[in-house]
Formats: sequence, structure tokens, C-alpha cells
Amino acid sequence: MNCTQLTQQADHIASTFSKLDLAKLVVALKGRGESLQHAVEVLDTIDARQGYTLDQAWDEVRTGETRLMATSDD
Repeated sequence: MNCTQLTQQADHIASTFSKLDLAKLVVALKGRGESLQHAVEVLDTIDARQGYTLDQAWDEVRTGETRLMATSDD
């Protein structure tokens, strides 16, 4: 992704999510040790599902990760 694309993506995210949602995302990344990949997946989940909250999207991303770990353990 080039600089222009990153800027467009950042503008899209900023216009789509509230400051509170973005602040929660930053806190989750820093405080709970979530990865940047998780944050991107959460943003994609919210973007793809109308009406999803940030908490619902985090739960879905984590649930998907748990399923993947359980599958790989078998």
C-alpha cells in the first residue's frame, strides 16, 4: 500500500468511527496487548457488518482466533 492509499484508508477510518471507538481501539492495543492485525480485523468487521459495535467486533475477532487455535490443537 502506498502513501496515498494509506492516507485514504486513514481518512475513511476517521470518518467512519467515532473518537470514542478509536480511543477504545488504541487502549485495547496498548493495554491488553492486542496486535495491530487484530485491530485491522476489528475495523474490517465493523466496516462489513452494519450496526456492529466495537465490542462486538472484538468478540468476533477473538472468537475466530480461539476457533483457529482449537482447530490447530486437534
